[in-house]
Amino acid sequence: MDAVDQQALTGAVIKEHRLDISQLWLEFVGLGGDASEQLIRAYCAGEATLSAKERDALSLAVNEHCTAKGLPLRAPLSSSALILRNTRKDSPSGGPQS
Repeated sequence: MDAVDQQALTGAVIKEHRLDISQLWLEFVGLGGDASEQLIRAYCAGEATLSAKERDALSLAVNEHCTAKGLPLRAPLSSSALILRNTRKDSPSGGPQS
């Protein structure tokens, strides 16, 4: 997955579930992440970047938190495929319009 897509999707999951960044950062560090809490906050706001290793550690922390709370959305890993779905209701086949 593209780093920008992973950042946007991870940030969206954090925002949607109103996850606490301080708690996520502690879990992130426990999973091997070494970025500062301030950098994680900036990343979640779309103002900084992280390496693939750091992005994946944060996604794992987010997903562990979501699993523990029974929340449905999950943050993607850098190795995840980005799947786009056509959600247009005016296209019965789900394919492109001609």
